[in-house]
Amino acid sequence: MKISGKLPDFNDLSNLGIKNISRVHWNLTTKELTKITINNGMGILASSGALCVKTGKFTGRSPKDRFIVKDNVTKDTVW
Repeated sequence: MKISGKLPDFNDLSNLGIKNISRVHWNLTTKELTKITINNGMGILASSGALCVKTGKFTGRSPKDRFIVKDNVTKDTVW
């Protein structure tokens, strides 16, 4: 198995049911993640240098799955 990046203290994936893998990436830098994403055709760099990816149709949270915490900031601004 090829391993890249800084290994965390707990680095055994077998207890999660992940077995027989050929490559693992741990805690990569932004530069490393960007390079892998572009090399795998999963994203492109914008003219500003930002990484752009299409995340698909079913991303984000449902509008019904939101919670508002009542505190000093929200008590007079959220109904």
